[in-house]
Amino acid sequence: MSSTRVFVKRFFGKRMVPKIVIPILIVMLFAPSAITSLDAYGQVQTQDCFAPLTTILDATYAGPVVVDSYWVDQGTSSATDVTSNPVKKEIGPGEGPSVFAVVFNNRNSAFPITSVTAFLNLPSGFEPTGESKNPQLLQKYNQATRVANNPAVGNYYGQVPAGASFTMYFNINVLPTAKVGTFTTTVVANYVQVGVVGQQCTSALLNVPFVLPGKVVLDASTITSDLAPQSKNPISIAIENKGSADATGVVATIVNLGNSKGSTGSNSGGSVVLQSSTTQIVNLGPNTFNLGTIPAKSKAVISTIVYPSTAASGSTQEVQLQINYQNAWGKLSTTTISTGLVIAPNPPQSLNLSYLGNTTTPVITAATLDDLNFAVQNNSTNPMSNILISLVPQSTSVSVVGPSTWTIQNMEPGDRQVLTTKVYAANTLINTPASFTLTANYVSKGQSQTNSLTLGTFVVGDIKLQIYDLSISSLGGTPNIAGNLLNQGSTTGLYTTIQLAPSQLLDAMRTARLANSTNNQNAQLSSQSDQGSSGQGFSGQGRGGQGFGGQASGQGFSGQSRGGQGFSGQGGGQRGSTQQFIGDLSPDSPIPISIPLRGLNSLSPGMYQVAFKVTYADDLKNFHTVILNSTVGVSGRSSQPSNTANQQTSIFDQIPLPVIIGSAIAIAALIAFLIKKKKSKNKKLKLLTQGDTDIVSIFDGTKKKENES
Repeated sequence: MSSTRVFVKRFFGKRMVPKIVIPILIVMLFAPSAITSLDAYGQVQTQDCFAPLTTILDATYAGPVVVDSYWVDQGTSSATDVTSNPVKKEIGPGEGPSVFAVVFNNRNSAFPITSVTAFLNLPSGFEPTGESKNPQLLQKYNQATRVANNPAVGNYYGQVPAGASFTMYFNINVLPTAKVGTFTTTVVANYVQVGVVGQQCTSALLNVPFVLPGKVVLDASTITSDLAPQSKNPISIAIENKGSADATGVVATIVNLGNSKGSTGSNSGGSVVLQSSTTQIVNLGPNTFNLGTIPAKSKAVISTIVYPSTAASGSTQEVQLQINYQNAWGKLSTTTISTGLVIAPNPPQSLNLSYLGNTTTPVITAATLDDLNFAVQNNSTNPMSNILISLVPQSTSVSVVGPSTWTIQNMEPGDRQVLTTKVYAANTLINTPASFTLTANYVSKGQSQTNSLTLGTFVVGDIKLQIYDLSISSLGGTPNIAGNLLNQGSTTGLYTTIQLAPSQLLDAMRTARLANSTNNQNAQLSSQSDQGSSGQGFSGQGRGGQGFGGQASGQGFSGQSRGGQGFSGQGGGQRGSTQQFIGDLSPDSPIPISIPLRGLNSLSPGMYQVAFKVTYADDLKNFHTVILNSTVGVSGRSSQPSNTANQQTSIFDQIPLPVIIGSAIAIAALIAFLIKKKKSKNKKLKLLTQGDTDIVSIFDGTKKKENES
């Protein structure tokens, strides 16, 4: 510039400089041929910024050039120079408002520059934000629209020494439609050279490498479902890159295993924790995995083997991974990711204990040695060994008289074994509950385990019945079988009833009744024949007396008769019940019984077997029925002869009471009629004796009435 002025002064003179230089500068400003071009690393297109003076470019460009460009965090946008150790941020599509940094260098070796304003032309998928989007601020920069469409504006107001670098920041909104990759774009930089006389502003059009690198987003998840405790379990974990950039040089390491979710595990110095001190889960497989590159939207799977102990059953466990990789800018990064494992609970009642009996709750009888049986079964899928089973009563009034401990060496899955013992309960526990504790200790899958069962029982008393001192006696003319019923047990029999059961005695009575019925029918025919020769007899039907399992026959007088055999007729025998209600049958307190034997006829003397059916309820109101057998003697005096043709008994003994009463009334009426008739006859004889000559009038009442009239 100074050389040009010297040349003009020498050629035109000092007064002609303003008149010649200023028009020349104006022509140079609007002449396209006066603009030379260089790229960002050597080719520059200079544009004036419409200042009064502009730099005349020669073949050697000495303005700002673009050195580098990258994305940074918002917090670093205020830094003056980050070129020494830049922190390049990963940005992917849809990131939203972000900061793009462009590093410039002042190539001028003589003059510093200042007041730099740059207009960055944005590619498709990006738009300016912040002050670059303010219409009022853009009006002062509207001259830049000739070379920058959709510009983002940056300013640097400091002075940049010759040869120094500086960074300018542009606020850009990264849209979801943006594409990962490198775009070719330009920036218009307006600047002022310090110390240059007469020059106000110079513009430079520079090429900028605009890169959207993408973003690596890593996550981990467990593929394996629930794990079984006390066994080796293979597990698989998927490491997925959910971002938009490839992760390269990926190395995954299991740094913590077994801590429950929510707890913090210690990882001192990055060492690998193979076993947790709180949950006892051990990694038996590899811990470090070299995965290489995980492309965007892809995943890699790692596998190992873990062994959870019994303490970890039924819990959630944590697996912590440390992943080293190179991000989208090629910088080494480290992240820690946690995922979880679920340990299934132990199967309930692997060794099953159960009571064996007729009911779900065992019942034991007091004051007797009672059997108590139960079963032990291996319900798991694993063999068991060293099985120790013990039975302990919970009351001092109950004792285990038989074995109380059992040892079983081995039980395979599905094996079952029945154990039995004898127990004794005191009478003081009658009608009260008691309990036993059944405990099993065993080893399964190398772990000692315990199962227990509380066996509830109910203590009841014993009821033992006996019948004795049987005899046959007559009560009101009816034969009865009498005796004593004794409860030899330890508790009261409730709601007790007794009745005769089929036996030898009843069969003999039935046979005798059938023979007696045949004889009565023969006597009836003979009686009817006698009545036909003497005149019309009385006829009627009568019911036979009640008997056990049989019927009586006989002919009654003038209607039905009850309570005995009919006389010379046929009666329907009624089967009666001999059941007696006794009630409570206390222990060691005999109760007399007496059951009528209606129809005990013509039995031969001797000993007969007899049976009784006794029904009672125990303390739990459960009803029981027993048959008691015994013998009874029948003598000749107790047998009653039947009503046959050669009977010596009076006939009136067989006439029912209503018939006797009716007959007496008829006889009394006949006697009264005869007496009245005799009185009338005597009256007539008296009149004849008094001299009444009209004898006919005495016997003719009509004639007497006529004479009186």
